[in-house]
Amino acid sequence: MNFLGKLIRFGIVGVLTAVLHYGVLYIGVELVNAHATLASSVGFVVAVIFNYFMHYNWTFGEPAPHGRTLGRYLVMISCGFLINGGLMYAGEQWWSVHYLLAQALALVAVVLWNFVLSNTWVFRR
Repeated sequence: MNFLGKLIRFGIVGVLTAVLHYGVLYIGVELVNAHATLASSVGFVVAVIFNYFMHYNWTFGEPAPHGRTLGRYLVMISCGFLINGGLMYAGEQWWSVHYLLAQALALVAVVLWNFVLSNTWVFRR
């Protein structure tokens, strides 16, 4: 598949993943009364599972075998998890912004990180 096709599919999966992540975040904060950073972290894990299988099976079509790809994905996502949590914490504690805005900033940073690594390393044969 060409670069533009991958970019479009990555975007579609990204939007669906973001909706899932924000949904868990919102439910965690508004309905369960969890701290926003904790709810965001749980949402991140749920979204990552969905994201991996969508990218593996649809976005990147015929990537390397699961063993290698999943290991690389977990490295990328672990770093993304730290980026997300760090920016959520900074947004709430240091910058005093609403948790949904903090999540939007974290989302942009993690999406950029994920696209670069997914396209150049994680799903590459």
